[in-house]
Amino acid sequence: MKWIFLLFLLVFTPALAAFLRSQPRYLPHACFAMAGMLFFLDPYLYVAPISWPTWPGPVKGIEVSLIDSIAVAIIAATQGRAKAPLLLRVGLGIFAAGILFSTATGHQVRPASFYAWQIFRAVLVYLAVSRATAQDDRVPVAILAGLSIGVFVNCFVAVRQFLGGDIQAGGRMGHQNLLGMMTHFAVMPAFALLLGGHRTKLAALIVAAGAVIAIVGGSRATIGLYGIGLVLTTALSMRNRMTGRKSAFAALAVVALVLAAPLMLWAVDRRSEGARVSSNQERVAFINAATMMIKDNPLGIGGNQYVLVANIGGYSARAGVAWNAANRAAPVHNLYYLTTAELGFIGLAGLLTMFGAAVAFGWSSLKRVSGERADFAVGATATLIVVAAHSYYEYITVTFYVQYLLGMIVGILVGVTSAVTSRKAVPAIAPEQQRRGGEVTPTPVAASNSPLY
Repeated sequence: MKWIFLLFLLVFTPALAAFLRSQPRYLPHACFAMAGMLFFLDPYLYVAPISWPTWPGPVKGIEVSLIDSIAVAIIAATQGRAKAPLLLRVGLGIFAAGILFSTATGHQVRPASFYAWQIFRAVLVYLAVSRATAQDDRVPVAILAGLSIGVFVNCFVAVRQFLGGDIQAGGRMGHQNLLGMMTHFAVMPAFALLLGGHRTKLAALIVAAGAVIAIVGGSRATIGLYGIGLVLTTALSMRNRMTGRKSAFAALAVVALVLAAPLMLWAVDRRSEGARVSSNQERVAFINAATMMIKDNPLGIGGNQYVLVANIGGYSARAGVAWNAANRAAPVHNLYYLTTAELGFIGLAGLLTMFGAAVAFGWSSLKRVSGERADFAVGATATLIVVAAHSYYEYITVTFYVQYLLGMIVGILVGVTSAVTSRKAVPAIAPEQQRRGGEVTPTPVAASNSPLY
């Protein structure tokens, strides 16, 4: 069956590229589909031509999804490019060097190649979204609308699970931590739109659904960073442009968070004291194991190999990680320790450079964009800060779900800024030409006047 799916992708990709090239007004629809299917990829919308289903790492083969196909089609159909900041490209280069060095000195090549391929797929999504966003003002809203489908469906499923007795509901994603982190990518941009007075109904529903997911999920990091993220988004939005509406919303958000504090504390305290203490102890044990591994392998053990080396090398046993399937089959719950253990200090330097470059680029661009583009720049910057903080407590940033989302959110940030500040970017498509499917005019269209998805 997987070969039939791959054959379909080989036919579908060039056909979609040709269609989008001749009918550019449908570019936001393609981006909407790409974002909308993200929460629903498993089990029918991706396959693994090379599959290691029993591999203990998070990446279990060379995987290909329908999102990859759409991303390639968008790249082929769009003209020009949105220029990424130099430091972001340098960070990606350093990160790639970390993958190469750790693979050369590590334990196994093929599992590391699985992880490298997954990173490449995320880069494809970034390129597609950044180019599409620079070309058409409607793309960021289309992506947010697509993500909202996943948020709403998972909110409904998680509530049903919670009412059925699951004290930490994970929705369709299976785990509350993964669902919580994925929700950040919709909530912060939506709240930025709400502050700016754009798409208020959709934005309010996304923010509310995100709050429900955080509460029924009971993840301490998700709950805390949900509130911190809203405050941070407000501060960044005010830096972009201070208005009376934003001041009123800031005050309202503070009041709402104060009133919701007992509910959030109740959500955190649903687990017993013993369970919370045990969780903290296990996190410390994981970090101790990773620290020993890093000391022995400063260039890294190779991507996607932490679990194998931690067990066979005796690191988990010496660190006191509990001998059960849940703990011994999981990486260290900290992206930065995990990256250093697998990709060495070179990989960590690349990761930190990429995060820092993207956030710095977003911060510096806030005064250069306006309208909905500014709202998305604010939301994307806040999302990156929140995800970087959340990653200190989780390893799930290495899953393809979150890496796709990182590609989308950084693509939006670079795209909305490039369309305004770079003359090399393709101008936004004029409304009358969107209806005709004609060529792009040489005159940019202001974001506030262009019809959004």
